[in-house]
Amino acid sequence: MAFTVWLGDDRGAAECGDGDMYEFLIGGVLGVHYVKPGQWSDYYPPGAWTRVAAEPNHRPGEPQDRSIGPDFE
Repeated sequence: MAFTVWLGDDRGAAECGDGDMYEFLIGGVLGVHYVKPGQWSDYYPPGAWTRVAAEPNHRPGEPQDRSIGPDFE
């Protein structure tokens, strides 16, 4: 798990992979972009997501960077 997005309205959590990216956009919109070919990006408006938790070497707007931080595998 590189990062997890908690969705509102009891929809649970969505786990995303190492190559996936997340970004915080204007107005509190959360963008999630997937590395898998053919999988469209998801955009969650404020209130549709409650929290994002990422490993220390997975910064917003970038895929996970394995060259920094501890080895999580």
